[in-house]
This record gives sequence, structure tokens and C-alpha cells, in this order.
Amino acid sequence: MLDFAICALTNLFRIFLIDRFVSVFLGKKTDQKSAKLFVCACFFVINTALYWELHTAWINIFSNLAGIMAIVRLYTKSFKTNVFVACSVYLINCGCDVAVYSLFTNYQDGQAYNQAYAVIVLFLILICELLTEKIITIHKNTETAEKFPLILVPLCSIAVIWFLIYSDACAGREIAIVSIGLLVINFLMLYLYNLLLHSISQKYETEMLKQEVQIYANQLEVIRQSEETIRILRHDMKHHLNELKLLANRHREVEIQEYIDRMETYIQNPNEIVASGNTDIDSVLNYMLRRAREELETVQIKVMLPEKLRHTFDINVLIGNLLENAIEAAARTDKKYLSVNMALKKGVLRIRIENSFLPEELVPEKQREGDRSFQSTKKTGEEHGIGLKSVRKIVEAHNGTMEVTPQNDLFCVNLILYLSEVET
Repeated sequence: MLDFAICALTNLFRIFLIDRFVSVFLGKKTDQKSAKLFVCACFFVINTALYWELHTAWINIFSNLAGIMAIVRLYTKSFKTNVFVACSVYLINCGCDVAVYSLFTNYQDGQAYNQAYAVIVLFLILICELLTEKIITIHKNTETAEKFPLILVPLCSIAVIWFLIYSDACAGREIAIVSIGLLVINFLMLYLYNLLLHSISQKYETEMLKQEVQIYANQLEVIRQSEETIRILRHDMKHHLNELKLLANRHREVEIQEYIDRMETYIQNPNEIVASGNTDIDSVLNYMLRRAREELETVQIKVMLPEKLRHTFDINVLIGNLLENAIEAAARTDKKYLSVNMALKKGVLRIRIENSFLPEELVPEKQREGDRSFQSTKKTGEEHGIGLKSVRKIVEAHNGTMEVTPQNDLFCVNLILYLSEVET
């Protein structure tokens, strides 16, 4: 009975890992949750029954491939992709099987073996899944939590089972109970890890939503103030025109110029720092630059953008991350300097942001092919360099370039993005 329980638990956990493998290989998740639950349940029941009753290699291979292909089908409709991913995932499973049973048993087709070996196989598959996920995320240059410490849990579990099998301290019953306990611990570890990642993701999305609400609230206030000023000016326009006519009849050109200058100053809204006409980008720039003017002494802005511009989401992520980092760094210096230049010409967007910074707060993170990445010395160590890495991903997505050059007490970021879908 204990052997069957271990067999069922290991197969259930293995199918869960197979689904994670498929998601990692294809780089996406399926929305067909009910269909996935049904497919996995059928795969589990059929595969477990066939293995437990027959212990035949070719039947086991067929049932596993069929089940894995059914899971992959939920993620992609491409037959070639389905076959490739299913075979790749099964080869990893099969490799772990062969590694364990060939090392510790004299395998014979149709013969039943100690289910503790199946637990060791499962832990090897778990290690392979964590390593594969880590390698793929590194290759894609995506931000992910550290997974290497997680590998220690299944490794320690394997060591415990090996020790129990090759020592006389425990009988088969005790080994089976320990194996079940370790299976539950590893599953809970992976489940809680996923919950933690989901919680962190939700927290980040909530913070981003709060900032977005603040940005648009600030822009609405800017628009309201501008409309109020224009309404008052329109109401008094008759008086202004009469005054200008009177000055013109007296040929007082200097006084006319001064009067017009005063009218222009009155119309200007101090909170409307940027008015390119592109509401989405103006909202982010006005929000961030208003904060910059409150915290810094020198803020220089030059923005030339068309009213109709696509990819505004990506551009807002760029300028939001860059300006937030720049303002925080500049606020800690005596110079408190920030310069922002943005211009779009013939589909090429150029962004240059300079800010004062403390050189001792900058640490080279890595150097590769002449490209240097930097991480700051923020108080929260896990946030080091995240802003610049997020920016770099968007730049690469648009086939652009990014140059980060600290010079003396100035930190400069130059970006070039090729926006092929600009509306003019």
C-alpha cells in the first residue's frame, strides 16, 4: 500500500513538473485551466495504472509521450513544436530514470522495484526543471528570482534517501514513509515558491498602478489649471485688447511688448513643464519633472515629440525608470542637477538623460564585449540595477542602442530607439 502511495505521489508530482517544463520551453502559460486539469487528471490515472500493473517499458514510453503531447497541445497548435517539446521533456525524464536505475539496480523489463528509487528520479527531474528554467531565463535576459538555493532541497532529499537505502538503520516501511514525507516537503516548497513569486508580481503591479493613477491625476490637475487660466484670460480679453489698442495709438512699442510678455507669463502653467501634445508621454514627464523641480536645484528640459506616436507604453517605461533613478541619485548630491533631452526624427527616438551622482555609489556589475552594466548602492540590495536592466530590455526589443557613461560627477544615459510605426 505504501509503495502504491509513493508511486501515485511521484507520478502526480512528475506531471506537475512536466507542465512546468512545457511552460518554460514555450515561454508562455495556457489560459485553458479546466482543460489542463482534465488532461493532467487523465494522464495521471492512465499512466499510473499502466505502470503499476504492467511495468513494461514500451507501454510506459507510449503512455508518457501521449500524455506529454496532450499537455503541450494546450499551449501550441503546431504539430512540429508539439513533437519537439514533448520529446525533449520526455528525454529529460527518461535520462533521470536511466541514470538512477542503471546505477543502483540491475534493471529488467517487467520487474517491480523499490519505489524509493522513483522518488530519487523525481528529485532529479525537479533539479533539471529548476536548472532549465534558470538557463532559459538567463538566455532571455529576464528578471527572475534566484533558483539555485531551491536545488539544495531535492539534493538533500536524495542524499537522505540514499543514506536510508544503503544503511541498516531503517526497513523498507520506514524508507517509504520518509520518501512520502520528502515528496510532500518538496511539493510544498515549490508551491510556496510559486505563491511568493505571484505575490511579489501582484505587489509590483499594484505599485505601478498607484503610480499610474498619480501620474494621470497630476496631468488632469495640470489641464484643469490651464483651462481655468485660459477661461479667465478669455473673459478679460476685451480689456486687454483695449489696452493694447491704446498703447498702439500712442506708438509705445516697448510697453506693448512688455504687456504681451506679462500676458504670456500669466497664461503659462508652472506645473505644465512639457506640452508636446502626446498626452500619455506628457503625463509621465510632467509628473516626474515636477518631482525633480521640487527636489533638485537645476532641471533642464528639451522635448520634441509629435502628438501622434506609437509605442508610448514602452517609452513611458523607459523615461519612468530612467528619471526615477536619475532624480534619486541627483537628490543625494550637492549639485542636484538633471538634464533631459528627447527628440524624434525620421523614426529615430533619441533620449539623453544626465544627472549628478556620487561616484562612490556606483559599482561596475559586469563587463561583456565592451558593454558595461552598473548597479547602484541603494539601501535595498535586491533593487540594484533593476531600472537600467528593464530599460535595456525595451531598447533591445526595438533594435536600439543604450550607452551608460559615468563621467566625474555626472551620470549620462544615451538611448536610440528605432520606431518604425510612428504616425505622422
